[in-house]
Amino acid sequence: MDPTQKSSQLQNPKNDPSQIQDELTHVNEEIYKKNLELAETNKILSLLRQIDTIILSTVTNIQQVAQQVSNIIVSESDFIKMTAIFMIDKNSNSILQVAMSQTEDVKQAEHDINRTLQEIKISLDSDNNIVANSIRQRKNLTTHELSDIFTPILTKSESDRFQEIIQNGLSYIYPLIVRDNVIGVMVISIQKIEKSLPYYKIDLIDRIPKIIAIALDNAILYQNIQNANERLKEVDQLKDEFVSLASHELRTPMTVIKSYVWMFLNGKMGELNQNQKTYLDRIFLSTEGLIKLVNDMLNISRIESGRLTIEPAPLDIGVLVSEAVSEMQAKAVEIGVNLAYNKPDSPLIVKADMGRIKEVLINLIGNSLKFTPKEGSIIATVDSNKQGFALVRIKDTGRGISSFDMLKLFKKFNMVGDTHLTKDKGQGTGLGLYLSKSLIELHGGRIWAESEGEGKGTTFSFTLPIDHSFTENSIDAVPAVAD
Repeated sequence: MDPTQKSSQLQNPKNDPSQIQDELTHVNEEIYKKNLELAETNKILSLLRQIDTIILSTVTNIQQVAQQVSNIIVSESDFIKMTAIFMIDKNSNSILQVAMSQTEDVKQAEHDINRTLQEIKISLDSDNNIVANSIRQRKNLTTHELSDIFTPILTKSESDRFQEIIQNGLSYIYPLIVRDNVIGVMVISIQKIEKSLPYYKIDLIDRIPKIIAIALDNAILYQNIQNANERLKEVDQLKDEFVSLASHELRTPMTVIKSYVWMFLNGKMGELNQNQKTYLDRIFLSTEGLIKLVNDMLNISRIESGRLTIEPAPLDIGVLVSEAVSEMQAKAVEIGVNLAYNKPDSPLIVKADMGRIKEVLINLIGNSLKFTPKEGSIIATVDSNKQGFALVRIKDTGRGISSFDMLKLFKKFNMVGDTHLTKDKGQGTGLGLYLSKSLIELHGGRIWAESEGEGKGTTFSFTLPIDHSFTENSIDAVPAVAD
């Protein structure tokens, strides 16, 4: 080998063993630092996941959210010594502490100064308190003195002793801001350190208050919704009580009016001329309508408050439908509509409240009569379906129902179409179908309507569970008609 080349190789640092060793040492140190940083980052992510779990599982209770989060932040981090969360109380113009991390050091400090720092209250007007200043200035602040946080609750000596026991070095004070409103403050106190925190720990301290602010705001909103719901329940109960009382008070005088008018119309009080009969007949019909409205309102009030009871008993649903059709026949003849009933091949026994189901039938048939033109037809049928239910259908050739109006059916105070298209202007309250639906569902059945559109008629159907305990030999024991 050329001596010149050999000299060149010796002078090349890449071939210097000590230089190579230094580079390897440096690389290992960087890998160690990166692994350490990665491990710390994973701990921080784990802590954030635990905070999310707490927030999602205890969203209904503000103090529970705050306390659990305060505890987990300190227990799962190696540099945060204490956290505290304050909420603004506008009624008292103060800041209320809703949580403080309950570590052994904090408990020891409270014991040592013979003071508890739970649920303390600080005036928002306190100039010397850094928590109040953070709210007024709407900015993050820091302090090396816990006395700045706890004044005037603790004396300077008590705060210093507290700080010494928990080994606190620096405290970060963050206003909790949601939708541009300050709702509280979070204090994060870290241990005494000789150099600055690494960026990932500073990032954690910055992220936590933002998460807590949203969580506490959600808890506040949820509590407000719960309080509003409770108030609505109270108002709804008062409404039911008023409707029930008013219905009882109205029904008695209207029944008396109806009775006296009936006596006049039937000649019990002497002969009447034609005009008198016409006017009294209108009074009679209007009173009947008002009595029905009052009864519907009373029944709905009882259903919605859970006070309506049904007394189910075995009955032949075919016979009951036949009876309802017979009762409505006079009205059908009066308006020129053909009302018919197709009797089933065999009796169908259901267990139901006879009076309530008959009320449903009268409502449905009356509804079809109202919307079926002269010379139209209504057919009532009774059958069974594959699911073991009796199926009752009221099919008419009336005006039908549009897809838009179909959405309003069976809803309280919703009447289908324009009332000027009905034969009886102003007749109807929008309660009949709603009440019918409620009564059928109380019996474990279902009610619905079908229509191909306006001018193509409507079919109202409902089901009732068949009572399979009755055999052909026991049919005769079933009541034939309603009382």
